[in-house]
Amino acid sequence: MKRFALIWLACALLLPACNSRSDKKTVEFWTLQLSPTFDTYFHSIIAEYEKKHPDISIRWVDIPYDAAVQKLLASVVAGNAPDVVNLSGDFLAKFASMNAFLDLKSIIPADSLAAFLPNAMDVCTADGKYVALPWYLNTYVIIFNKALLTGAGMSETDIPRTFADLASVVKRYKDSSGKFAIFWNIGKDSYLPTMLESEGVAMTDQKISIATFNSPRGIELISQWVDLYRGGYLQRESIISPGTKIIEAYQSGQVAMVFTGPVFLGRVKTNAPSIFATTGVADNPVGITGKQELATMVISVMASTKFPRESADFTQFVLNAENQLAFSKIEPTFPSVTAALKDPYFTKDDGTLEGRARIVGARELPASAQLSIYKQHPEYVRLKEIFDEAIQKACLGSATTKDALDEAVRQWNVILQKGTK
Repeated sequence: MKRFALIWLACALLLPACNSRSDKKTVEFWTLQLSPTFDTYFHSIIAEYEKKHPDISIRWVDIPYDAAVQKLLASVVAGNAPDVVNLSGDFLAKFASMNAFLDLKSIIPADSLAAFLPNAMDVCTADGKYVALPWYLNTYVIIFNKALLTGAGMSETDIPRTFADLASVVKRYKDSSGKFAIFWNIGKDSYLPTMLESEGVAMTDQKISIATFNSPRGIELISQWVDLYRGGYLQRESIISPGTKIIEAYQSGQVAMVFTGPVFLGRVKTNAPSIFATTGVADNPVGITGKQELATMVISVMASTKFPRESADFTQFVLNAENQLAFSKIEPTFPSVTAALKDPYFTKDDGTLEGRARIVGARELPASAQLSIYKQHPEYVRLKEIFDEAIQKACLGSATTKDALDEAVRQWNVILQKGTK
């Protein structure tokens, strides 16, 4: 009996520990292609969060960017979606239309929501709900090769400030040097919708029910770039290669300029130090509205989570000013919380090219926006593909610019009007 009592006592003492483990709430957090660069960062903040919340365990899963939509869709259908997910702001509409996200307005205090940049919060809004919170941001700058400009009889004063200037520079540079001034995507991951919106030409009406980019002004602006392509002033890759290829063209010395986020300067510095040594940075060109495109990564809480409050709390922890600032210092991005953006890291020139790029980008950030509201449509990816295909047809001469755009508008309207009937 004595031996039995001792065994019973040992089990009784162990029972609370066993229960505490089984009672832990596991919050699964997906990110997009941030491992291994941010492994140390995430392990650190997760450990800090778990220490402050001993009843919560965070399971971090990193997935490839290109597979994000399909993987999340599959997990939603299978009923095993994560609790918290990091997405591009461009992907939100598809899942918001499925009511896949928790409305964070219902669970996070208004004063906490007010800590974020209003223009970044706009990206996270769907049907009056906050379906996400903004995380790290980027806007464009020009990075340019001073030596190549000089070789073409040009200088930093020739860096274009407007899209009209850019078209002129593209032609002058090629005529002078025989080389391409810029790698600028027009037929694949096209930059033309951003250009149109910045020039005051909307891609759709405000209700996102009718496509409008084939207006006379839209045709005029797009024709300018189609004509430059046909005239040999843009390389073939500009209509077939994805946007990820632009840095390769710059760091190999093929082009004198690219539009990109400051984050890519580090890649040029590592892969092409001789190019980096002659690189400068400047404001990105704009249209008549003066507006810039805002690239936004976001974090959403899935509506299916068993732990809504814990998931929302962890999301706020990841997005607090301290953690966002630390994140931006690992790889140059911009925080979405106003307090972090006011840090001297984003306001004081440290004498480096990266520092100057940060200041240029941070200065542009508050006035940037998600220009093309059609990105808020659930079929945004398909709409984008149709537009890109139209530009390719026009550039290759299989249709006039007007006919290609008219056909693209017809296809867009079939998609856009499905949800209005």
